[in-house]
Amino acid sequence: MATTAFALADFADQAGESRPAVWSEAPLWQCERTGIWVVESHGLVKEVLADPTLYSSKTTLSLLQPDFPAAEVEAIYRSGGVLWTRTLQTNDPPSHRRFRALVERVFTASRVEAMVPGIEAIVADLLAAWPEGEVVDVAEAVSVPLPLRVIAGQLAVAESDLGALKRWSDSAISAIGLGATRLEHLVAAHCGVEFQQFMLQRLRAPAELPPGTLVALVAAAGVEEGFSEAEQLSLLHQLMIAGHETTTSTLSSALYCLATVPTLLERVSAEPTGVRRLVEDTLRLHAPVQGLFRVTTSPVTLGGHDLPSRAVLALRLASANRDPARFADNQLLSPATSSAAHLSFGLGLHHCIGATLARRELQVALSAVVARFACLKLALPTESLEYTRSLMTRSLLRLPLSGTYRAP
Repeated sequence: MATTAFALADFADQAGESRPAVWSEAPLWQCERTGIWVVESHGLVKEVLADPTLYSSKTTLSLLQPDFPAAEVEAIYRSGGVLWTRTLQTNDPPSHRRFRALVERVFTASRVEAMVPGIEAIVADLLAAWPEGEVVDVAEAVSVPLPLRVIAGQLAVAESDLGALKRWSDSAISAIGLGATRLEHLVAAHCGVEFQQFMLQRLRAPAELPPGTLVALVAAAGVEEGFSEAEQLSLLHQLMIAGHETTTSTLSSALYCLATVPTLLERVSAEPTGVRRLVEDTLRLHAPVQGLFRVTTSPVTLGGHDLPSRAVLALRLASANRDPARFADNQLLSPATSSAAHLSFGLGLHHCIGATLARRELQVALSAVVARFACLKLALPTESLEYTRSLMTRSLLRLPLSGTYRAP
């Protein structure tokens, strides 16, 4: 077997723009150069996600990227902060459950509903700055600030520090996309240390934190449940990223669809469940998380192939979400297809903790857009749009749109 090294070029059709538009007829195949097994069908991806005993989440950048500067990155953290520890995404039971149980207290359905008035206020503020007839980069003006401001509230981050929060998150995402250079990894490490120092000030002053927020809960866990500072910081860092990046991506994709798919805006407006269906269809067809990685814990047979222990699997969520064996078609608001079984939020014990919040943010934002605009237009050719180049995430870098208001 070749070295288990993932190269962006080896999977170019699965990263960035082209991947969501196609589906492979090979549900499981092995990359000859890297030795990694690529899992693409809905059934097999679901099978792997549902079995954390056979398929471990404990992957590392050193395993997936052979030139990852591990020693340099570690030195940066040791000199200015603490080494990250496993909490949610790259952790397995039983340790994983300890962290998930803590965070689940924040993202209950009732707590999320209590956040809705604040979300509506943010959306109203953002849309008020989108003038009729003018071209606006809505990725920057709407899709980024909405979830960023929501997660900032949960982290007790002031509006004046939103730029730093976005920079820390962007840097971390670039590092885990498996196309990062040595310099980008080192910059990400320095940003990680900045984040740690910033959040430590809050964790060490729990009385000053807004009650009921995520950061207040994590700070209390340090005192009441023995969470170390490294565990607290690792958990908050992961939730900072997950708390807004996927929502940003999905919101931009949905707005793109409303501007480019004929009659879609009116169909969404006319159907009582139109916005909810648009959210789920967009999550499925424009998966914000393109893929996840797993490692086999023992020899296993998957999809008719015998895999050894420690085999690396790349689970392609974007492909699984378009599997014709599971979904009749890939049309938005299709009468023949429900997107309820999509895997964009994962499955099982690693199902996205913030899925309820993400859905509500998307529903509130898109409901407001549909109510305000009768027409949306893309201000440049579709082929000119640019996306992040990553094996993990997919997001529009810019989305210039103009809109016509509905008649009063």
